[in-house]
Amino acid sequence: MSIDPNQPPVVPGPREPGQPTATSATTQPTGMQQQFVPPAYEPPPVERPLLEKRPEILIGLAAAGGFVAAQVLGRMRGR
Repeated sequence: MSIDPNQPPVVPGPREPGQPTATSATTQPTGMQQQFVPPAYEPPPVERPLLEKRPEILIGLAAAGGFVAAQVLGRMRGR
């Protein structure tokens, strides 16, 4: 809070783009760019579902399903 009673109080929060903040006006000279800081850790890889990792399982299930469907239809026709 400011010492001068004629000054408006400092309220933290979002500011308008042209309005300087107290920290940016006092600590960073104009024209200075911020340095890139890498994250402290790497995020874990996204876990993929089993059928996406092993598509041959899906193909095998489709073939087995087709075989069972052929057997059922054959029995219905009287083979």
